[in-house]
Amino acid sequence: MTIETAAASTPDMIETALSGAERTGFKIAAIGRTIAITLIALAFLPSYYFPINLGIFAITLAIACIGLTSLAAIGTRNEISARFALFAFDASVVTVLLAFVPLSSGGKIPQNLVFLTSSVQYYYVVVAASVLTLSPPIVIWTGAWATGGLIFATCWILSGMDKVLSYGDLPIGPSPEIFFETVLSPNFLGIPSRVQEALIIALVTAIAALAVHRARRVVRNHARAEANERRVQRLFGRYVPAPVLRELLAAGHLAPQTRSATLLFADIEGFTRLSEGMHPTQLVQLLNEFFAAVTDIVGRNGGVVISYVGDAVLVSFNAPLPVEDHADRALAASREILAITTRQQFDGHTIRLRIGIATGVIAAGTVGADDRQTYTVYGNAVNLAQRLQELTKETNANCLICGATAQQARAFGPTLTRLGLFNIRNLATPTEVFSHADVGS
Repeated sequence: MTIETAAASTPDMIETALSGAERTGFKIAAIGRTIAITLIALAFLPSYYFPINLGIFAITLAIACIGLTSLAAIGTRNEISARFALFAFDASVVTVLLAFVPLSSGGKIPQNLVFLTSSVQYYYVVVAASVLTLSPPIVIWTGAWATGGLIFATCWILSGMDKVLSYGDLPIGPSPEIFFETVLSPNFLGIPSRVQEALIIALVTAIAALAVHRARRVVRNHARAEANERRVQRLFGRYVPAPVLRELLAAGHLAPQTRSATLLFADIEGFTRLSEGMHPTQLVQLLNEFFAAVTDIVGRNGGVVISYVGDAVLVSFNAPLPVEDHADRALAASREILAITTRQQFDGHTIRLRIGIATGVIAAGTVGADDRQTYTVYGNAVNLAQRLQELTKETNANCLICGATAQQARAFGPTLTRLGLFNIRNLATPTEVFSHADVGS
């Protein structure tokens, strides 16, 4: 898969993962509500006289088992509808419990006294179960059914009452006797309390839906961050060790930045002449072996391969990964690269290198179109490193180093040989140039 294809498929992968999480959450919700209702059914057994308790237990257990039938719709076109239907059913069961189920099997007990029980609290259990689906629409749907169900039950009970008492019927500063007589009256409904209960259910629903929405956003952002990390790994993974990649991503150093860095530009001497007598596949094999060796050396010294340009390679020290003593690291890498080309052949061929090293302020970051980007560096130091590499043809040295690099180098600075001031193409002032004193030309 190409980087562009991977980037394009990332949103689809995220949505597929979220859909899978919703499906798993619905399974957990369906099974969890069945267990919860079964426990409630068991709690009814000691709460009522025999055999009424058995009847209530059986009805409640049946309601618990009905929810499991919704699992049969998983994987079918009715799966989404089944999710909404299950929670609408549960909220409706609580509404029926409030509005129609008698409070006692004995004499006629006013139905409005149901609000003195804990039955309204079952709505919260239903809303809480809907959160497990990780679907804000289902949470809102469930809360709407619960709120609407409470309002319906209140209105239904209200319609069957000849006289309705509420808190407004209490005098100011009522005595305990008057308060109990009013609030515990068979005609008391407490409409303000019912309104508050409906409002609280709606608020709990909104908070739960917002929490689920936020959780999904966190998952999306995390997935995008991981996708970006994988994209960067594809860009740098073959050139930068995994610990370096993690540090790059954690520090955000792929963002545009300006900093002092040391650039190393290495080019194969006489590559055109060498390539004339080679088959293209052999040429590629030679370059792959050479670049692999250079990349390994660069990585050990804390540098980053920025780009391969034909038979040349551009390396940066201190960008994008910050490193101390970047001038010394570049010089150490250049010595190792020159040494390995001296003692090792690549695909059976001996090669010679020309290297230019320069230190200065550069601009670095990812550039390009939205669908195709690359990391690169710009600045005078980049151009100077390339010019110094070209100057090696005139000085008979295989590595030339600018004065700024020599000044910053603590370990290798004293070992360098000053060659003097040179006029560099496209530069207005002469440049002080050094070379390795103990590396053969």
